[in-house]
Amino acid sequence: MHQDIDSQNNPLSPEEIERLFIQGDRSFHQGNFIAAINIFEQLFQELDASHSIYFNLQRQLVKAYQQNQQIEQAIALCQQMATSDVAATCLWGQKFLASLAPEIYQQILVTQSDQATPESTVDRSLTGIKLKTLSEFKQYCQDNLLGYLKQLENTRKRTLITIIISGIICLVFTWFICRILLNHLAIGNVILLYLSCLSFPLSIWLIFCRSCIQVYGLGFKRNIIAKIIDFIDDRGRLSYASHLFLEDKRQTIIAFTKSQILRDELEEPESLEQEDCIYGTIGNTDVFFAEILVKKVIGGQRNELGLESFIHKSDIFHGLFFEAKFSKKFVSRTFIVPNDTKSKIAHLNNWRGELIKLEDPEFNRLFRVYGDSQIESRYILSTNLMSRLVDFNCKAGRKVYLSFIDGFVYIAIPYRHNLFEPKLFKNMLSFAPLREYFQDLQLMIGIVEDLNLNRRIWG
Repeated sequence: MHQDIDSQNNPLSPEEIERLFIQGDRSFHQGNFIAAINIFEQLFQELDASHSIYFNLQRQLVKAYQQNQQIEQAIALCQQMATSDVAATCLWGQKFLASLAPEIYQQILVTQSDQATPESTVDRSLTGIKLKTLSEFKQYCQDNLLGYLKQLENTRKRTLITIIISGIICLVFTWFICRILLNHLAIGNVILLYLSCLSFPLSIWLIFCRSCIQVYGLGFKRNIIAKIIDFIDDRGRLSYASHLFLEDKRQTIIAFTKSQILRDELEEPESLEQEDCIYGTIGNTDVFFAEILVKKVIGGQRNELGLESFIHKSDIFHGLFFEAKFSKKFVSRTFIVPNDTKSKIAHLNNWRGELIKLEDPEFNRLFRVYGDSQIESRYILSTNLMSRLVDFNCKAGRKVYLSFIDGFVYIAIPYRHNLFEPKLFKNMLSFAPLREYFQDLQLMIGIVEDLNLNRRIWG
């Protein structure tokens, strides 16, 4: 594979870069670290730091070096990442370097500490992310996304016309074949013959339609989310990843299990899928969130090879899942769930602890709070945080679940549909889906900001 890359004199196309990167990632997870390193090194020379997969490329190359016992190369690249100006790259590089070469990690911390601005002179308003208003976001969409959405709308119309015309051709072609067969065969039921002849062209047409829709939606979600993140965080501390690796998914499974948001068992879900993720820092807090689909296997079992065979999968959760890690641990657990008498989740209270009594009547009308400690739960639920949750519930009209466990805050916002999947039969110039995603991101970022400011819970 790497020889193919060397033989190319022209710059790689985006499709070739993505294909090669996936091939390298697959080789890495199959244990073929030499092949993975060859591909990653060649791509590393081709791409610059502004490329969307550059961070993921660095990360996988460091791990491939480590697995192949090329420790010096792994440390050198990791040091480069740990001193990067990009917050997400720096954060990952430092964390990995702490386990790979602790003494070098400590040297970097000392150097950064010596170069840091004295705390008394730091403007704390710059350490977090300034929340934007909906009117500001709407204006941003008009200025930066409208042109792209118009192009996408034209593509949608062309795709729809192509599918309709090809469908008509499929029907006419099938009818023509039936007329030929009727002239040679003594078949009395014309409709039955037509339906029989239609089965094969119809299957081909459905495959063609699926490919048209995939081409139409290619890159839409990645571009939209990336631009929204750029608007919310204009200092580049949050990053978007379109490629998700097996270890990322594993970390999400662990986080969802630890959150205990939707079930009390500390058992990992049988099936979890995630599409896109956003990660980085807000203030001094590491954050991660992604769109996930969690399912429970009903009637399933594992064979001798560990592969699952199942009869049916039941959805447990579909929506945005958020995780943020703070520098200190919560002593107790706190759960916030919708106060929905029709929701069976709201009544599973035994394992959530005791009901926490609060003085905000509007918040109590919308949410129930359970926890192991009345005092700590009250400290966590500041006036600003309760107000933020009430405003979100009223404006967005969706449920939100939260848990505070062992130094982490977890947030789950259910959706009935996939986020930012372009709909073939809907106009792409609608502001509604953009507004939904923006409000969700603002809620999560705002909660982290509130918890960073509410220092009483760390006392």
